[in-house]
Amino acid sequence: MPVLDLFAVQPYMDLSDYANATAFYHKMDLLLQKVSPYRQADIPALVVFPEDLATFLVLADNLDLIEGTRTMSEAFSRIGQRLWPSLARYMLQYRTLSLRQAFFLFNAPKVWRIWQTTMSQLARQYHAYIVAGSALLPINAFGYQSAAFRPLNKNIFNMSIMLNPSGEVIHITRKVNLVPTQEDVLDLSPGPLAEALKPVWIEGIPCATAICYDGFRIPHTKREPGFTPLLPLMDQEGVRIIAQPSANPWWWTKPWPFNPEITRQQQWTTEGAFSLLESFENISIIINPQMLFHALDIHFDGPSAIYGFRQGQAQILAQSSFVSPEPSSEDIVHFRWQD
Repeated sequence: MPVLDLFAVQPYMDLSDYANATAFYHKMDLLLQKVSPYRQADIPALVVFPEDLATFLVLADNLDLIEGTRTMSEAFSRIGQRLWPSLARYMLQYRTLSLRQAFFLFNAPKVWRIWQTTMSQLARQYHAYIVAGSALLPINAFGYQSAAFRPLNKNIFNMSIMLNPSGEVIHITRKVNLVPTQEDVLDLSPGPLAEALKPVWIEGIPCATAICYDGFRIPHTKREPGFTPLLPLMDQEGVRIIAQPSANPWWWTKPWPFNPEITRQQQWTTEGAFSLLESFENISIIINPQMLFHALDIHFDGPSAIYGFRQGQAQILAQSSFVSPEPSSEDIVHFRWQD
């Protein structure tokens, strides 16, 4: 029977980790070094990084420009002032009135080059399947095996990639459901449902990626008529393992803004992927890494976990030792799964 080593990587990311390509590679390499002691040479590994891991690469080579800023919006505005001639050219070329879209379009080649080349090299070096978190990117006109990048059109997606141990990109997922008050204000486009539901086979096991909110069973608000719960549809496609890279922007133990009577932790448990496990026929594992980040006015926290359906019930098979978004909470969550 197939056996896989499953990992949810919970990094603490600092702005300095996005300073340039070398800094990002060094951080990712250190994290995979922490994975290695759990590995067994003859057992394939699936390593899942959190959502938005590569999003802040838009700041690469520009950290000096944002010194003294207090918010991410202010930081992007300051960078945008320097880039204004280029942004105007991108707005004209891609026929968009959105400065946000132009900003992401302009930075896409840099973000993709650093993210894709880093993860491709590390997948080969550590001989692992890697779900490389996500970044805010357009479609690459050159395809996803190339380090070169040219935006195909103006649409920006929250995009995740999966690589095999040879360093090849074998799966692309674009987030279908955009988080209210967060992603819906960034001029992002929702990803296509059919693409998200298409399984990718790892060592003979059908797997899929549901980026954070796509793993929830109900919408956060009543103002989202287009919300689509993806996991029941993935279950119908025969998927066994779900990678759910996440970046939670609300304090884990404090009242949840959309329902202050409960904490974000309570809402995550009762409305998220864990609450669906007992209803599935095929999905038996959910790998849910969380991003830890606290800089300017951006905050991500929450414990990473691997959930499973065993002995007739949903269980937390492994969980991080999360305390707060600080370096000491960086963790590797591991579970050896046998089908």
